Amino acid sequence: MSSGIILLMVAIVVIVIIVYLISVIIRKRNDSLIAKLEERKQTLFSLPVNEEIETVKQLNLIGQSQTQFREWEQKWVDLSVNSLPAIEANMLQAENFNDTFNFLRAKNEVTKIDSQLNLVEEDILAIREGLANLCEQEEKNSARVTHALDLYETLQQSIEENSDNFGSTMPEIEKQLKNIEAEFSQFVALNSSGDPIEAATVLDRAEEHTIALGQITEQIPAIVAKLEDDFPDQLDDLEAGYARLLEEKYHFAEKDIEGRFQDIRESIQSNASELVTLDLERGKAENQDIQEKIDNLYDIFEREIQAQKLVMKDVKIIPDYLAHVKNNNQQLETELSRLLRKYILTDNHNLSIRNFANELTKVEEAVSPTIDHWDTQDKPFSELQVLFSRQLKSLSAIEKDQLEVFEDLKKIEQTEKTARESVEVYVNKLHMIKRYMEKRNLPGIPQEFLSVFFTTSSQLEALMDELSRGRIDIQAVSRLLEVATAAIENLEATTYQVVQHATLTEQLLQYSNRYRSFEQGVQNSFEHALKLFEVDYAYEAAFNEISYALELVEPGVTDRFVSSYEKTRESIVF
Repeated sequence: MSSGIILLMVAIVVIVIIVYLISVIIRKRNDSLIAKLEERKQTLFSLPVNEEIETVKQLNLIGQSQTQFREWEQKWVDLSVNSLPAIEANMLQAENFNDTFNFLRAKNEVTKIDSQLNLVEEDILAIREGLANLCEQEEKNSARVTHALDLYETLQQSIEENSDNFGSTMPEIEKQLKNIEAEFSQFVALNSSGDPIEAATVLDRAEEHTIALGQITEQIPAIVAKLEDDFPDQLDDLEAGYARLLEEKYHFAEKDIEGRFQDIRESIQSNASELVTLDLERGKAENQDIQEKIDNLYDIFEREIQAQKLVMKDVKIIPDYLAHVKNNNQQLETELSRLLRKYILTDNHNLSIRNFANELTKVEEAVSPTIDHWDTQDKPFSELQVLFSRQLKSLSAIEKDQLEVFEDLKKIEQTEKTARESVEVYVNKLHMIKRYMEKRNLPGIPQEFLSVFFTTSSQLEALMDELSRGRIDIQAVSRLLEVATAAIENLEATTYQVVQHATLTEQLLQYSNRYRSFEQGVQNSFEHALKLFEVDYAYEAAFNEISYALELVEPGVTDRFVSSYEKTRESIVF
């Protein structure tokens, strides 16, 4: 056999082996794909779709929900009867093609099965989501219906248990309950007839009405309690109190109190009647208005009761206080008459006392008619309180002014006494000042000092003349005493000044001797100052002349002499 034939046979065998190996590999790969598809198919077959359908069936759906359920159920039936068996058949066909090495057709079948499974998976997912939505929606609807019914039943029970608290509103509340009950019946009818949308609207309305009625019934008892209990009790209390106050001789500025009682009763009845409409805002506003009317009456009675306490105290005080202040005025008149016999006074005090008398007359005229006829007076205590309080303030003000006049009158005799004592002291000072000047051994007395001395003496004589009169003009005495006091103080200061200038001039003239021989300016000032000192008695001018000259040659010398003098100055002994 030739080598070419052998090589051909070997090549054929190799090719056959390669083809076989490739076929085995492709077959195994297809087996793997078919196995995965089988696994996906089994997963789909194991889903609890039938159980979920049975669960939804037991919900007894109606209307649109029932229609949707039937659509999902039919779709599942279609999948179970058609799609899933077709997939099963295609799976077997793919396996046969793969086993017989018909790989191309097997590949096509695998691709077809994959597409079928994708579609079935999507359909099953949609079916399950639709069933879940139906369950969820039904649960929500059931819960909502249950909640609405629970609200209604709770409200109905609460109203029945507290029916006594709703007063005249009870018929309207019962009517509202029946309307809500009718709405629930309408909801059931619509739901059963397959109209869930309208049924939901009716259920919403029934729930809203239930909640609204619940809120109303929560507020009504408080309003009714005021109308049926609080207000009547307060009104009874007011009427009883009013009767008692009238028995106790109370009077009122408000003349329509009984009419106010009637008005309040009518308002209570009117609000109770209007409340049947369940207009709570209006009812509350009316109740507030009624309460304000009642409170106003309480305020009136409380005002008079409090005023009565003050008035009963004032009515005991005023007569004694008035008598006391009138007695004060009488004493003032007596004291003024006594002083007028001795003193010449201004008419101010007399005018004040007459004004006090006039004011006291006004007070007496204001209060006496009421106090003198206390048992028959008909003024409200609040008015009397204002009257008595005003008159007590007037009496207090009069008394205060009286005390000021008393103090002024007391000062008159003290003024005379002070003036006499001062005159005696000032005359003594005048003599002491004269002796003090004489002891200084001055060349002469300056005319300025003499003028001040004789002026002071004249002023003291004028004061003594006034004090020696039969009736002393006390104002003149006060004025003259003030002038005399200022004059004696001025004389004392002038005396010290004259003596100081004279003494310092003598000292500086002596001290200037150390400069006179060689300081012509000092010599000239010495001569001029000496003339002023010995001839003119102008001691201040002489001091200024010599001190100025010495300051030019020895600055500070004047201050040294002045300081030394002030430390050793001899005082006037009075």
